[in-house]
Amino acid sequence: PMTRPTLLALLLLPLSARAESIWLEAEHFDGIRGYCWPGGTPQMQKTDGRWGLSGPGWAAEWAQGGESGFLSIGCGADDDKAVATTTLEIPVKGKYRVWVRFRENRGTTNRFQVRLTPKGAATTTLTYGTSPMVEDDNEMKLYWDWAFAWEGHDADLPAGPVAVELASASKEKGCRQIDCLCLTTDLDYRPLIKERPAHPTRAMLDAIRKAEGKLEPLARRQVDAAVPAAWVPRTFRDKGFLYLWNMGHAKWATDDPKRVPVPYNVADADTQKAFEAMYAGRKDVPIFGDPRVTPIFHGAGPYILEPDTKDGKSNPNGRAFLKWLDQNPDRNWGLLLNYHPNNPVSPAGRANFLKYRDRFVGAIAGESLGYFDIPADAMKAATASAKTRRELADAITKLSLEANAKKYKTVYGQDWPDAYREVIPCQSIGVTWGAPLCYSWGARTVGYESSAITGGILALRMAFLRGAARQNGGMTATYRSCNFGDASTIFSEQQSYTKPKNILDNYYSVFSGAGMTWYKMDVWHQYLAGSAMFYHEQGFDEFWMPGGTTAAGIKPVQLSPKGKIVDRFLKVSAQHPDRGVPYTPVAFLVDYAHGWDPAPFSPHAFDDFAKRPERTRYGDHERMLLEYFWTAYHPIGTKAESPTTSTSEVNVPGVFGDIFDVVYAYPDVKKWTTIDTYPVVVAAGDIALTADEGKRLSKYVEDGGTLLVADDHLTGPGAEALGLPSAGALAEADGYKWTLTGEDGKSQRFRYRPLEGGKPLARTAGGQCFCAMYDRGKGRLIVFSVPRGLGIDKTAHPVLARLLAHLTSGLTPVTVHGDVEWMLNRTKTGWLVTLFNPAGQSKPQQGITPTDYRENRTVTIRTSRPVASASDWLFPEEQLAVKDGALTLTVLAGSVRVIELKEK
Repeated sequence: PMTRPTLLALLLLPLSARAESIWLEAEHFDGIRGYCWPGGTPQMQKTDGRWGLSGPGWAAEWAQGGESGFLSIGCGADDDKAVATTTLEIPVKGKYRVWVRFRENRGTTNRFQVRLTPKGAATTTLTYGTSPMVEDDNEMKLYWDWAFAWEGHDADLPAGPVAVELASASKEKGCRQIDCLCLTTDLDYRPLIKERPAHPTRAMLDAIRKAEGKLEPLARRQVDAAVPAAWVPRTFRDKGFLYLWNMGHAKWATDDPKRVPVPYNVADADTQKAFEAMYAGRKDVPIFGDPRVTPIFHGAGPYILEPDTKDGKSNPNGRAFLKWLDQNPDRNWGLLLNYHPNNPVSPAGRANFLKYRDRFVGAIAGESLGYFDIPADAMKAATASAKTRRELADAITKLSLEANAKKYKTVYGQDWPDAYREVIPCQSIGVTWGAPLCYSWGARTVGYESSAITGGILALRMAFLRGAARQNGGMTATYRSCNFGDASTIFSEQQSYTKPKNILDNYYSVFSGAGMTWYKMDVWHQYLAGSAMFYHEQGFDEFWMPGGTTAAGIKPVQLSPKGKIVDRFLKVSAQHPDRGVPYTPVAFLVDYAHGWDPAPFSPHAFDDFAKRPERTRYGDHERMLLEYFWTAYHPIGTKAESPTTSTSEVNVPGVFGDIFDVVYAYPDVKKWTTIDTYPVVVAAGDIALTADEGKRLSKYVEDGGTLLVADDHLTGPGAEALGLPSAGALAEADGYKWTLTGEDGKSQRFRYRPLEGGKPLARTAGGQCFCAMYDRGKGRLIVFSVPRGLGIDKTAHPVLARLLAHLTSGLTPVTVHGDVEWMLNRTKTGWLVTLFNPAGQSKPQQGITPTDYRENRTVTIRTSRPVASASDWLFPEEQLAVKDGALTLTVLAGSVRVIELKEK
């Protein structure tokens, strides 16, 4: 019989000689000011002795796999004085090949320089772009007049700090644009798209995925099968999930017997006319006949509740909707704030709002904290004296709440108590740092605008959002845009941009954008992650009338591809009302003012919302967060190196499953409401703990929690309360021994502090302990004495991967073995195991591809619980049988399975 290899056997396989590599994102250099868009208008291309941000890119960049890290930098064609700088540390002396990914314009040189200056040594100048790496008749150059190219040159470098300069140095015919750099001693490495050199931590994680057998658990306690009350997702008025829907009118609420008598929105006049004829007088309308559909009207205020117009005439839409609310006391309503002016509402409208406020789900703010205005100068003044991220967060909080209160006073004509309570901020980029702030500002619901983007891993963003909601007693929302970069999937002539003049940016069509596999996975993922409500950014193209130019003709009105997914979701979720509670026993502890996002619009903390770029530069704090989460959600790092597809960096088959949450360190320890519900907590990023916070964290350990901390990232008076063990002076090593198994492991060069006492978990080749666990009361403290857990190359040390593997071992009563993304929910009668297989359905930004069913995945679900039956919500006809606590099944390429295990 075939058997799976053990972790030890996998690690004993031959490995190539260790190489050292350093990866640099160009946008993280210093000296970058403003923007430079090489594909934009002439004015957007100009710079004056500076590099500017260029990105996130448009069609040309996405067609070439996307930018590494989401952004790049550029400078003007005639700018020969642009310089950006950074300092890196070379781990070992040697010959390094310095690779650069840059814009190579067609038919011209593209010169720039990389200057390397080791401390106390001469500068090495490397010149790039003097001859083409990509032929001028290459597909990309023919479409865009440029292509990304990789070019490498060698430099002998000593170990230690090296100053790096990117210099334009020459005038050219076109803009320069630089994406990223890689310095490596692996002279056989040849980059493809965004691919990085091999790394021992990724090799370790790959071995963990392939290994069979249970690892020794390091957590001192487990979560009970009865989940904590704080984990139960909240819903509006505690009445369950809602589907919010754009409404352009309210004729469905009138008394016309020929109307479609349910809330609906269908774009395109011919499609709407056919739809209304087909469903006149009927309530059994696909999608819109579901009572969970909630009408949402556009505006900064409740203008739909105005009984009369400004000139005193009757407002038929308003009066019809008011009557509908009276006739349907169990139905709710809401608003969309996006880009609407703050027009005042009348006294009658305000009175109606107060009357129906208990059924008001809130005011959605897509890609925004609330559509209030804070002048840049005001923010600069407010943050002028801020020296820490927490002080920046305090300034952002003060000005945001003041601006939102001003907005509401303008709309409602009076001071509005708890003005932020009903705002539903839905950031895409930035939800990671925005969620803990918005809940603390009083928002009862915070959402995520989902899309297909670089670093858009959905499980990670749900962990940040769900953790903040649990901790603050709030609800979560989904704002679904179907965007992939600057393109969107549209099944209507409205908002379709499909002409040659649209090709360079924001090309919207039936074949563009994130596509339907992404859409399907997003619907089921966010629903089972606990979303209280969905909102569609479009919401007008669920019905269409497809046709052909000549032979096909025009087809009758019918559900569009989006509509088919939504209709099935609504029907299946209605049949199975118990979606359970997301089961996430491991939490990352981060500062509430961490300011980090894996792929921000601006390479600064809080996405430069604080307007203090000089104080919010990307640094070791941000790098630690990236590396810890990229380890937890491996293989996201590998996926991010490939050409970006609609699901490649969104639905990631994480090696540990989607079992993580995030909890936040607030200065007010009364807000530390949920930390004790997680048996394992991993501290990540820099946290300056107050004395009270330190005591609270120490209490978590004493009361039975297991806490992992690294060296040098917990500071402040609270760090002393943890009673961290004595550690020696910094030393250097490479390689290590994992003492739980006696295995020797490879690593990059790293620094550590020798630890005393406790039970050693990892030692250097020389025998020095740099990771140990210390039992405290009922709990356990694990100390990883590598600064921030990172090697000298600023990447995660392989021991972090081992720690996460042992810390997650045994924490879930149900586990999944197979190369799929999986999440676990505890229901009233058992468990839901949701399986996503994004493989075999690689949708580019433009176009669709056939499914490769060779990428089907065989998956085994194992459980220690007694199971009476197993079934699949989406494939109910398949007979499933659990034998000896295991269920083996196939997850088709590009498909989702929702497996329900009912316990005996």
